[in-house]
Amino acid sequence: MTGLALAVALARAGVLVTVIEQNEGMEQRGTGLGVDRSLLSAVTGVDATRSARIRALPVVRSFRETSTWRAIYTWLREVARETGSIRMHEGLRVDEVTQNATSAQVRGDAFEFGADVVVGADGYRSVVRRVVDPYNPVARYGGFVIWRGLVKEEWIAGVSGTLRGGRLPYADATRLVAYAVPGSDGNVTPGYRQITYAWYDGSRTEWLRKNGFLRGDEILASIAPEAISASLRDELRHLASTRWESPERDVLVAALDHNVVFGTPLTEFLPTRLGNGRIAVIGDAAHVASPMVGAGLVYGLLDCIALGRAVTAAGGTMGAAGVTALRAYEAERLEESRAHVQESLDASAELLQSITAI
Repeated sequence: MTGLALAVALARAGVLVTVIEQNEGMEQRGTGLGVDRSLLSAVTGVDATRSARIRALPVVRSFRETSTWRAIYTWLREVARETGSIRMHEGLRVDEVTQNATSAQVRGDAFEFGADVVVGADGYRSVVRRVVDPYNPVARYGGFVIWRGLVKEEWIAGVSGTLRGGRLPYADATRLVAYAVPGSDGNVTPGYRQITYAWYDGSRTEWLRKNGFLRGDEILASIAPEAISASLRDELRHLASTRWESPERDVLVAALDHNVVFGTPLTEFLPTRLGNGRIAVIGDAAHVASPMVGAGLVYGLLDCIALGRAVTAAGGTMGAAGVTALRAYEAERLEESRAHVQESLDASAELLQSITAI
């Protein structure tokens, strides 16, 4: 999402942008998250609150606006299609990023692209980050698996307005967050929406190592639904039924019954730099924080605004001014990004302490 938003922001600043996307088509996973539509509108130049050529981004309003990964990504894809100077290449996995005095290069299996600069928005296991900061390349495991998914409200009765989540002193059920988001078709009418949940489980570290998800303190992959065995699903169902109360318990049991549970091991990354010559990182590639402190998308969009502003100040093109723009972007965003991640590290340590002290 951050990469698409940046592509639009840079295209608006007069830059010809090539987007290289590893996936092809729409990812099926993803859950809900808070979104600031005014900030999204500021980055893209398209009003996310009003339907015109592009339909308004659907949100559920409570103490904040919430939407789904899929809805936001779909909206950004539509904006990118309507924006000139953006070339999209899907299904390409970047394996190597290099640079010289006049350009940067990305390479993969049977392809190579050159550019004035390369910006990585390639997530917590960023390939681009290894070039930006080779001495600090890895996001670290934070001690929890977060079981996640989306549950249709129609699967459960009487949930609307009563979700509170909670925190418990158990390693296997330490924290739970749940709230309503738009339905898969964008419907925000109660009864036709979805419930997103995040269940913090601090008892799975050895399971992650045994099953190849964790090496040292580096997470190698997320846990797909098909990687959750029948016995683990039964165990999670028992824990959901005994640790949590309704309606949260009903949400979790429905998710397990409909096999819409996947796992994201908690990762955090405290950056020491955001750019190196003609190469930079933004979003989760630049700074990874726990969902406990939230605002992951917001911080990525703030990166987009800062980089777009830096490009404009440097002359609006990347050829002659790319290095200057990336240096200005890092100067504006590094300390705030570090403060956000440090808040996350402190919150994770406190949460871990609350269960290991029992």
